[in-house]
Amino acid sequence: MKKKLLYVITQGTWGGAQQYVYDLAYSYKDLYDLSVAIGEETGKKDLQYRLLKKNIKVIQLKKLIRTISPIKDILAILEIHKLIKTQIYDIIHINSTKAGIICSLATIGLKKKPLVIYTVHGWVFNEPISHIKKNIYQWLERLTKKRKHAFIILSPQDKKSGEKNIHIQKKKMHLIPIGISAQKILNKIEARKSLNISNDKFIIGTIANHYKTKGLDILLHAANILKKKKILFIIIGDGPEKKELLNIKEKLLLNNIKFVGYRENASQYLKAFDIFCLPSKKEGLPYTLLEAMNNKIPIIATKVGGIPSLIAHKKTGLLVEPNNPEMLAKEIQYALTHKENMQLYTKRLTLQKQNYTINNMITQTQSLYETLQ
Repeated sequence: MKKKLLYVITQGTWGGAQQYVYDLAYSYKDLYDLSVAIGEETGKKDLQYRLLKKNIKVIQLKKLIRTISPIKDILAILEIHKLIKTQIYDIIHINSTKAGIICSLATIGLKKKPLVIYTVHGWVFNEPISHIKKNIYQWLERLTKKRKHAFIILSPQDKKSGEKNIHIQKKKMHLIPIGISAQKILNKIEARKSLNISNDKFIIGTIANHYKTKGLDILLHAANILKKKKILFIIIGDGPEKKELLNIKEKLLLNNIKFVGYRENASQYLKAFDIFCLPSKKEGLPYTLLEAMNNKIPIIATKVGGIPSLIAHKKTGLLVEPNNPEMLAKEIQYALTHKENMQLYTKRLTLQKQNYTINNMITQTQSLYETLQ
């Protein structure tokens, strides 16, 4: 009889965590009796649609939402408790902070205890939030850590942060990086044509959901500093911060920024960019950065999350401090005036394929499932 495996994630809006869950669920759908439970019932259902296309069972959670809401959070605990009590899963693999906390509390009182694994897609207390919220999340992570049998950590930086801030035992943390697979990538001419961009432009591009953590407001302010340069900034993605970003664009009279919206399989447009820029304020280990590295796109990124484990400043790319548009503009200016150096850094990019392949991620994760049971 197949073991019962449940993935839980807070929302279905497509992003790195959703890609991760999809890749694992698709890979294991014939090995396990598998379901994926997803919150944010009124939100976008990108993950749900993709899973259903592959005949993977989806459970829509009605009470689990991304924001803190004491009443709904209690109801979400009860909803998930009832689900795992009636279905009796062997393994529950949780993704995202909110789902991690809620699901851990939902296992209280179960007669048959499932194996609980939690993948950390970047610690939430490293986000640009108030000190009160940081302290609350740290306390909740500490409170629920004993109910998790293993933590999958995506980068050495997050492993260190887990030890320091949550006091997780080293033996419970397993460093398993995300993995990417070969994908269709358009050439420069095709990509720019699809995005309606002129071939004579120098393009600084990014692919990011419009959340505060992605630092797109910082990118806009850097673009304002560089108004007089012959640069076009391209932003692929969508999300709740779009209105605010458009307001910044209008207020600063930015004609050098182009929002192209959400695009399916956005990484296929990477070669449209002369520079890939990731201005995040918080990250785990970003898929887009791995994809840019794999396609030899020169990179400027912030020193957050697992990014410094992938990019070394002025060796394989440029790194800047987060929340600093002046520094970001300065490094973009450097990239413009030192194109030969940027090409040299890009040639040195050695994406260790044995570490960052989807096959490695799948094999190591399944091995963890089997070893812990």
